[in-house]
Amino acid sequence: MDVETWKALWKIIFIVASAMFYVVVAVVAFKGFGDVTQMMRNMSAGQGASESAAEAKRR
Repeated sequence: MDVETWKALWKIIFIVASAMFYVVVAVVAFKGFGDVTQMMRNMSAGQGASESAAEAKRR
């Protein structure tokens, strides 16, 4: 393989790796947003930030 082929191959690999990184960042942000909204919902219902509804009913 010549140099230009290697350059093209690594460019494709870099683009794919970059896209995968941003997908992971988006998924983590989406899940984190869901966790924060659940925590706020629990706090507004008078529960602890990490407490579930089932735990609050046991009290």
